[in-house]
Amino acid sequence: MISLSTLSQLGEFIGGFGVIFTLIYLAVQLRSNTISRRADVTARILDRLSAQQHFLGFDVEANKFYMEAAVDPTKLSVEERGRFMWIMYEFFGAMEFLMQQYEAGNVEDQLWLRWLQTLDYWLAFPGVKASWKGRATPFTDNFTELVEHRLTKNDFSFNVENSRSFMLTGTVSQSKEAE
Repeated sequence: MISLSTLSQLGEFIGGFGVIFTLIYLAVQLRSNTISRRADVTARILDRLSAQQHFLGFDVEANKFYMEAAVDPTKLSVEERGRFMWIMYEFFGAMEFLMQQYEAGNVEDQLWLRWLQTLDYWLAFPGVKASWKGRATPFTDNFTELVEHRLTKNDFSFNVENSRSFMLTGTVSQSKEAE
């Protein structure tokens, strides 16, 4: 017959395995939840940016207005410059949120770098640059530092020349196609 002491030790031994199994299970669930949460955050950010791009891309008048404002805001009326500022607040706000989520570890490096280059691209346009410098609404210190650094760096080389050539002429320079 098994003594009460032996049964007690056996129970503790089996209980120890139960605790270990439970901890492993919780770790797997936590990891899965973290991955799911990151995917949801990324989807929210991309949905926000995509909605703005969709609006500007599919509404002919909005696209025309945005491109005129981005290229030369001095040709706009006061009301039109106000509209442009609202569009830019939305873009900069989405970029600020993306940066915050990147810094929190919820956005992958590759996605952040893609949108950072997109930010650089748009900052190359005089109207976008002017809208940043003339903003009435503050952004977080970290995001403000990032944009100011990007403006100081003044390296907007990522495909700006090809893109402008395509937008203005419908073609890309042969010497720049490989870039």
